[in-house]
Amino acid sequence: MQHFIIWCKSISKYLLFGWMLTILILSSIPNIPTLKIHTARHEFRLDYLMHFAEYGMLSFLAFIYFAENEFRIGYRKVILIASGIVLFAVLDELHQKLIPGRTFSTMDIMSDVTGVAAAIVFTIFLFRSVARKLKKAS
Repeated sequence: MQHFIIWCKSISKYLLFGWMLTILILSSIPNIPTLKIHTARHEFRLDYLMHFAEYGMLSFLAFIYFAENEFRIGYRKVILIASGIVLFAVLDELHQKLIPGRTFSTMDIMSDVTGVAAAIVFTIFLFRSVARKLKKAS
């Protein structure tokens, strides 16, 4: 298990910055059509789900990268990381105002924030589970 932890920490930096770059590249593509699912009563935009997933993953990768050894992370650090990611999301939306066919959307930001919040909950449970397993192993 210890080797797996070291491996995760060693590649997390590259995954985190690669994911950030991917978000910036995709948000710079002009005139992307909005994917929608039409039901009898409602229309569901898939881009909200995509924002949730991309910022949830970004948050999770950031928590792994900034975690201490054995995947421990303090609540202050979680708040700082989450705030930084939300700021990144807002700046990314502002950046899209400069791209032809793209707009600033507060609903996209809300989806991003929801993804960050879900990643916080998931990460806390995962890190506690890993800590318990490491404690049992030692």
